[in-house]
Amino acid sequence: MKFLKLLGLVLLFSLSLSPLEASHYSSGDIYYKWSPIASDSSRYEVFVNFYRNNGGATIPGGTFQICITSSCYPNINVTLNKLLPPTGQASPNDNNGGWIVPGLDECANATDPSYKDLSVHKWSGFVSLPGTCGDFKFTAAPPCCRDVSTNLATSPNMYLEAKLNNTLGESSSPEIQAPAGKAFCLTQPGAKPFQFIQAAIDADNDSIRYRFGHPQSGNNCGPGTNIAFSAGYTVNAPFPSSTGIIIDQKTGIFTFSPNQQGSYVIKIIVEDWRFDPITLQWLNIGETVREIQVPVTANCNPASAEGPRLSLTAASNNAAIQNFTQAEVDSLKNLYNIREFRGEDSISNGTATVHQIPIFQGYQCFDSIVSIEFSNNIRCSSVDPTDFRLTGPDGVARPVVDVETNCQFLVSRNLDLKLNQPLDVDGTYVLQIRRGNDGNTLTNECGIELSEFYTFLIPVSGCPAPTYELDGLTVEGDVNVRLDWSGNAALQDPSIVATFNSWNIYRADAGRRPFSLLKVVDDANARFFVDSFAPNGYYVDNFIYDYQVQLVYNGKGRIPSRFCSNINLRIDSAQRSDNNLPLYWNHFKCIDPSVRNYDVFNGKRDTTVPAPGITWTLQSQTTDTIANIAIPAGDSTTQGTYAARVVARNVNGSSRTDSSESNWVYYYVVYYPPVIPEPPATVGEVIIPNIITPNGDGFNDRFYIKAPLDGGAQYENISVSIFNRHGERVYKNEDFASINDENQGWSGVNNSGQQLASGVYFYIIQMENPASNESQTLQGNITINTVGM
Repeated sequence: MKFLKLLGLVLLFSLSLSPLEASHYSSGDIYYKWSPIASDSSRYEVFVNFYRNNGGATIPGGTFQICITSSCYPNINVTLNKLLPPTGQASPNDNNGGWIVPGLDECANATDPSYKDLSVHKWSGFVSLPGTCGDFKFTAAPPCCRDVSTNLATSPNMYLEAKLNNTLGESSSPEIQAPAGKAFCLTQPGAKPFQFIQAAIDADNDSIRYRFGHPQSGNNCGPGTNIAFSAGYTVNAPFPSSTGIIIDQKTGIFTFSPNQQGSYVIKIIVEDWRFDPITLQWLNIGETVREIQVPVTANCNPASAEGPRLSLTAASNNAAIQNFTQAEVDSLKNLYNIREFRGEDSISNGTATVHQIPIFQGYQCFDSIVSIEFSNNIRCSSVDPTDFRLTGPDGVARPVVDVETNCQFLVSRNLDLKLNQPLDVDGTYVLQIRRGNDGNTLTNECGIELSEFYTFLIPVSGCPAPTYELDGLTVEGDVNVRLDWSGNAALQDPSIVATFNSWNIYRADAGRRPFSLLKVVDDANARFFVDSFAPNGYYVDNFIYDYQVQLVYNGKGRIPSRFCSNINLRIDSAQRSDNNLPLYWNHFKCIDPSVRNYDVFNGKRDTTVPAPGITWTLQSQTTDTIANIAIPAGDSTTQGTYAARVVARNVNGSSRTDSSESNWVYYYVVYYPPVIPEPPATVGEVIIPNIITPNGDGFNDRFYIKAPLDGGAQYENISVSIFNRHGERVYKNEDFASINDENQGWSGVNNSGQQLASGVYFYIIQMENPASNESQTLQGNITINTVGM
């Protein structure tokens, strides 16, 4: 009876121990690195990790033995040493060398029955391979059993196998960077699919590819045996997902939407490929293998259910919550032109609502990065610079141009916002998280978005406050317009100088808006600008322009200065007389009217010296915009060119910018001395030929009237008529003066151009005396001899 009782106790203990022992190996992986030394070029370091379910039996400490098999050499047993966690990385629920698994419960509810609290146990050791072979296998098989899962029909032990083909040279296997332990929750309504990264790096820069594998069990040196899947699950569909489970073969990112509670085993194989330049083929030179058991809980981690949450205790945030009443929030909305504010929380207090807005302390002027730390993971793929809007106390937006996500395994808790321009104005900045160009706000690892319009306040102090003003404006030399400005000492602040962009000069037609950019002056020390209208003063004589100056630093234009206008002096032509020059002009409004006076000058130009050569004389003073200048009577001393100008002046000022000169207007004094008339010229006796011989020999071929031999003036308006001996007129030319020379004169032809017969003809010539305008008629005979003399 005692034996039976003892046997019963043993059986009872065995039954109670078996489930415990069968539940501690949850996930695992194996990989290797080529690690040569001077005396051993074939040395490798092998790594094995097993993830323990902390609710099951402990994993023994000390060493762990693996096996290396191949078709080329006998099996090799290798002893690996356990790697103990450093301070702060030991799992609190494992007292036998287990490491913390970071981010394990980020999304899953740790109180759910399907959740598994894991720790990772790590081993490594060195081995020298005996030579080259195309099918080395590094195998690891723990002595006992894996956790029970939903998608595997049985739960035998775990068998892992990494492969190496070193016929193309030694190499390291791919190394998966992210932990193998991860729990998820059922996809929540409106949430995006989960992304689970299992990306690997390859130390040799070989090409890698990801695929699913069949979970196996087996002895330490293999071979492995496939474990049957439960009904409805396969190698490529090991997981219930409403969107399917997709593995990106290039990046190792898994995308899925869990829709059934449970615990699911997934096997990932990362293949290593290298190009063989001899065969011109890609050859598989190795593999890394990882098994993951993924718990899926019915509910998500409550801390992640509302999306990303700000870490109020993080030192980088230096944040505190401040309560704002609804009235205060409404005031902020109006001040910053923002339609909605949302804070960390809202609590009802009767009819009033108190908004809890985070305030980030510690920012200084010209900081260019705003750092935000969250208490849960942010999907890096959900972060875009357009998700953030920063508005300054001046109402000007400061664009976020880039975000340093500090990502690890597709997620991050620390975001550094890089601003287009540093913070440069004292006051409170408003940072809001908006729905950006990527279509979402920030999304946590569980696919849940942060509420849009989540608002932070960032007080900033210590900024220099540069001020400046357009001091004066004047026309220079009747051609150019000069602007002068000045400012306070803050213009020389090193931060202002370091971020200085330009002085912008703007100009507009008087009273017309908007201003147009005239000139960009890139000298921080510039304090004047000349608007040149050379080579003449047409524009300053005919136009009135408004000018203003704007300081641009840190990429942002500041409030422009006041505007000033040039004085345009004109002559009132309707009121002008021979002895009076009426002038009028526009007021110069950049001098206070209570101290403004106008000095009216004129002067005569001295043409014996270089231009302008004018000595100015003050003619009058007035506070009005009209004046008169007396014009002297013309004589030999007053004749010449005169100019007038007006100068607006501050009667209490003495600096150059306390006055503004107009353009110049010119007028003339003309003197005409008396002219003594000369006696009229007398007309002497003209010479008229009495014979012509139009035979073309160049002698006496033409009839013309020669000027008097005594030098008298030639007659004008000559009319010639020729008659034959019968009294018939054969030729007439009333404009004979136009041909009256030896080359063009009458050649003895009639008006039809026919040559007249030789003989005696009669002429009548009518002429005018140019001195007395009296007509004179001459008559006589002319002989035509066509044969010649």
